[in-house]
Amino acid sequence: MLQRLRVQWIVLLSAFVVLVTISAMATYWGAQTQRQDALVINLAGRQRMLVQQMTWQAQQGDETAQDELEKIKSIFSQTLFALEHGGAAPYLSDGMAHLPATDDAQILAALREVESSWTRYVAVLDELSVSDSDSLRRALDEQSAQLTQKTDEAVRLYEAAFSARANRLRLSQIAFLLCALILLAISAWVARRSLFAPLRALELEAERLGADQLDAPVRVAGPREIRALSQALDGMRSRLSEAREELVEWNDTLELRVAERTRELETLNEISREISSRLDIQQVLNSVTEKARALLGGEVASLCLVDENQNWLKLQTLSGPKNAVVGNVVRTDNPFAHAVLADENAMICKVGACQGGCRMLSDEYRVSHLAAPLRVGERVIGALCVGSPAQNQFAAESADMLLKLASVAAIALENARLFAQAERAATLSERQRVAAEMHDGLGQTLSYLGLMTDQVVEFLADGREGAAAERLQKTRETISKATGDVRRAINRLLDETPAQHDALWARLRETLDEVALQYGLEAIWRFDEDSALDPAPQIAEQVHHIAREALVNAARHANATRIVMQAGRGYSGYFVAIEDDGRGFEATQSAPSGHFGLQIMQARAKHIGGNVEIVSAPGRGTRVVLTWRAEDDG
Repeated sequence: MLQRLRVQWIVLLSAFVVLVTISAMATYWGAQTQRQDALVINLAGRQRMLVQQMTWQAQQGDETAQDELEKIKSIFSQTLFALEHGGAAPYLSDGMAHLPATDDAQILAALREVESSWTRYVAVLDELSVSDSDSLRRALDEQSAQLTQKTDEAVRLYEAAFSARANRLRLSQIAFLLCALILLAISAWVARRSLFAPLRALELEAERLGADQLDAPVRVAGPREIRALSQALDGMRSRLSEAREELVEWNDTLELRVAERTRELETLNEISREISSRLDIQQVLNSVTEKARALLGGEVASLCLVDENQNWLKLQTLSGPKNAVVGNVVRTDNPFAHAVLADENAMICKVGACQGGCRMLSDEYRVSHLAAPLRVGERVIGALCVGSPAQNQFAAESADMLLKLASVAAIALENARLFAQAERAATLSERQRVAAEMHDGLGQTLSYLGLMTDQVVEFLADGREGAAAERLQKTRETISKATGDVRRAINRLLDETPAQHDALWARLRETLDEVALQYGLEAIWRFDEDSALDPAPQIAEQVHHIAREALVNAARHANATRIVMQAGRGYSGYFVAIEDDGRGFEATQSAPSGHFGLQIMQARAKHIGGNVEIVSAPGRGTRVVLTWRAEDDG
């Protein structure tokens, strides 16, 4: 029955597939044809517009209009030739459309009339280009009207032919649809007669089995295949009956097994929390091995990590007797080590099994042992082993438990490693910030105090006590200011909350005036009032330090007499530009040893996502431009 039904279905489905394929091909052909027909109608209709353009250009009479007229004549001529004989025709601004030659006699006759009218129209155009007169203009209008009429007739013939072709395609699609519906109806009738009725009896028997009525055997009459299904269903009934009896037996011990499993999972959960809460790598290693040995009832537990080159497994920690380990390293290409690291599950081994087992453990503790890989995603970072001198100490459940513990340990180790990296990065960042603070504040102040001290010594040597006293007074003021800066820096180090500052532009203006007054420079401040901003304190602090460093460099090292500071908002964010008329320097050369001002400026700019550009040349002054994106721009 099934063989006969299979043949019937193959025939019906093959016929259906053939119909669908033919219909799809016809639809695709029709779509391509309609697209080509639309292009032809578009180009044919464009001829009317070209005639109007040529008539208008011819009546202008200037040289520009004549050039444009020649281009349009060329387009019209090429398009007319392509419509009649097939070929390429200008399309869009710089493309070509390939048209097929038409085989419709009426359309060919209409195109020949268009060609004849076009010849007469071109002749009038040529005469008009030589001699301009009212009679030629009237003749041109008459020929234009005739050519337009002939073109419209050809377009209407194209539309009629293409509409007829589209109607034929619709009729063929309707025929295909009717045939497909007939095939579906035949398929439904065959399926109902040959398949559904016999299977209904099997469905009733299956419902009886689903209602847990397993005592009566399944007996369904019918073809050989249906009887085979009936026998298979009866075999399933027998197995279900046996399984039900086993479940009744298991039910008596299920609660005890569930309670034992729950205790193991709770213990594993507590161990996982304890391991994950540790951030010191060595503490995590020690805790993992101790918990693994205690949880699985082993005598020894060891944890090994893979080195950076992925060549060695190195012992990191051990829980148990020291004599339980006979080695500290093993190559990762060792058969047992490779098997553990490449497997996603834990391995249960004995002395002679698993390629000899873990060679780091002594023979006494390799009688029974487990090994599980430490995985972080797709990366293997080590292995965790538990050993025991007892025979058959570990079961499959112990291997699953060790694998879960190894997964938790791998995550905890990775977290500890990332925490250590974050601590190192934070320490390095804080050291860089403190170095920048010392350079911008205390370093510059000490340099200024040294300069003032030299001047006091010179004034005293020259007998100018008044000038020396004045310098000493300024020195005292600078020391007081430096003391305040140091205290504020210490407070910032001790206080995690950033201090609030005045408006950034105002602070920059005050710094410019302060440096100009201190070094006797002419200061010019240019500021766009519409670009005022209130950035985060961290950004404002870095911008202020960069600007101050640039001002001090210009005053102290460039021998400048005039400094211009400009601040505002540009196309890509905010900027601060500082330009001096000093002696300049070679910007492409590295700074001398011991001079870190430019490096610190670049580091500060990078910290706020900005950039410092320095343009300078010997004898041409220096221009320092700091740019950074606005906070609301992301």
